[in-house]
Amino acid sequence: MKRILAFLCTALLLTACHDASKDPVIRGYRLQPSGGLGLGANGVTAGLVLNLDVENPSSATYTLDTLHAYVYRGDETARFAEVTMPETASIAPRSNQTVAIPLEVVLLRPLALLSGGEDALDLAQYVADIEMTVRKGSLKKRIHKERVPLKELKDLLGNMKTETE
Repeated sequence: MKRILAFLCTALLLTACHDASKDPVIRGYRLQPSGGLGLGANGVTAGLVLNLDVENPSSATYTLDTLHAYVYRGDETARFAEVTMPETASIAPRSNQTVAIPLEVVLLRPLALLSGGEDALDLAQYVADIEMTVRKGSLKKRIHKERVPLKELKDLLGNMKTETE
């Protein structure tokens, strides 16, 4: 009986480890407005929704617990915008889905957007300092990246491997 239990435990552990190596893959993303512009205490506010097309082959649910970013234009040191996520977002196990992540954006220098010309709307002109927490079951990983080009956002989000803190 002990040998059967040992065999079953070993088989379960190997299966769990094999499944743990499968991480979600971001296939694409789209940003869309979710409301109008407002005037806040720190600047002009806007709501956005980040729609991620995600494939999750693992049996675990991934949860984006926190997201906070400061956006800069090019090599400038003055913050252009602050982005936060007001609620968590989850990726279901063994699924292909679109996950809607609500974002709150505060444009700290809105006049820079207007005076920047056509380049002001080009995401390739911007970088961000990003902090986020991703959870896979009870495992959690904090990700901190500085000066990430916004055009490489897909690559950053696709790196969702988790580890214990």
